[in-house]
Amino acid sequence: MIHRCPLLLDGRALLDADALIRAGLAERRASFELSFEALPRDVGFVVVAGIETFLDSLYRLVIDEAELDAAARLCGISDKLKRWLLRLTPSADVDAMPDGTLAFANMPVATVEGPFIEAVVIGALLRATMQRASTVATRAVRLHIASSGDPIIDGSSARGASVDAALAIARWVHVGGASATDNALASIALGIPFQCGSGIKLGDLAPPTPRPDDWDASPAVGSPPALFELGGGDDEEAALVEAKRVRAKASGFVARGLGHAGSFGLSTRYELVALELGGAWCPMRGPNNQSNVVPGRKRVVRYTDAASRSVADVIHLTTERMCSPAELGAQTLAPLARAFMRDGRMLEAPEVPSMGRDRSIAARPALPPEVTHLRRPGAYRVELSEGLAALRDAF
Repeated sequence: MIHRCPLLLDGRALLDADALIRAGLAERRASFELSFEALPRDVGFVVVAGIETFLDSLYRLVIDEAELDAAARLCGISDKLKRWLLRLTPSADVDAMPDGTLAFANMPVATVEGPFIEAVVIGALLRATMQRASTVATRAVRLHIASSGDPIIDGSSARGASVDAALAIARWVHVGGASATDNALASIALGIPFQCGSGIKLGDLAPPTPRPDDWDASPAVGSPPALFELGGGDDEEAALVEAKRVRAKASGFVARGLGHAGSFGLSTRYELVALELGGAWCPMRGPNNQSNVVPGRKRVVRYTDAASRSVADVIHLTTERMCSPAELGAQTLAPLARAFMRDGRMLEAPEVPSMGRDRSIAARPALPPEVTHLRRPGAYRVELSEGLAALRDAF
């Protein structure tokens, strides 16, 4: 049986890892950061998701030797890399913004630090997972905004290509704001509320009975509003906006198209920002001194005012003192990322999806209202600290 190890998905990452072995750099400690590039025009913020899914995948790794042999023949990787993969026990440190955190372009949402080779190989999985998860969660939150808080029902995850994919999509959609799912297994496994109605129409085969989720623009007095199907295409957001405009009565809006990128996708960067030399971290702009990489190990801090409204996010070097809230017209500060893995060991029990949902819903009203607009959103204030700006300019 082929187990299909996720670490073998990215052939470029395997070839990069092999190049590190050949160059004698495999065990040098490296620091990589994952960030979102410029957001699509009508997207004001990202709902970060995927760290829980990544950790689950990493700790359920099964590397099949026959499958690895096939990958080696296909990619031309060395026997040394094959042996390294077969013996792999994660040893890296991973910090990330937890599921449901609201983030913006060009700020690190996750950091992987460890042996260069491990940071490259598991980083490819982290990047793929968080990019897909955050895209799904961000599409879901936009529907939640368009619905003005009315229930969004996940009708997408049950159409996943596999059980693992279906459960992952259900988690991400729930983190983005969906209140329930029609995926029975996701409800059982993840604790997401279940809401669904029969969809079969028997016609003359059965006596006519009202279908509980048929939408009737003029329901009978006393009958509960039914679920509204958004159609499952790329235009579900527009369909929901129109349904709200005509004041369609519904107990919830079923979204069936959230499992694919749809009308927009998020792009990411996974860059080398520091390399250990002589026992100390040396800032890097990627391996080739790339001008568009901000060097140095970083942390993102969110500043809020007395009313708990978000004022600004400042990206600091990990070694510098954080800016005083008063400097930014704020009252409190809080780092956005937290440690999930140290020396390859998970530091806490996995979160249930509802915790990510609660986090994203609670954080959204704290943003400036214009940042949450679905069309032409305003820009949120994101700055580099004085120390980080000086380091960037010195390169």
